[in-house]
Amino acid sequence: MHDKSNGCGRPPGRKKTAKIEVVVEPHIKKAFMDLLNEEGKAASVEIRCWIREYIKSKNEL
Repeated sequence: MHDKSNGCGRPPGRKKTAKIEVVVEPHIKKAFMDLLNEEGKAASVEIRCWIREYIKSKNEL
């Protein structure tokens, strides 16, 4: 595998192991994707970070 230097996606050497699908209204998806695009971010990376932070916050209780 090659090294990724842009900070997006899975770390090098990591395999995709699971998928979560979320259904949202088209206008919500468009607004979300437009905002992420303006910030130069990827939806999967942001959502993964939110999930990790959620789990971390629950484990600290």
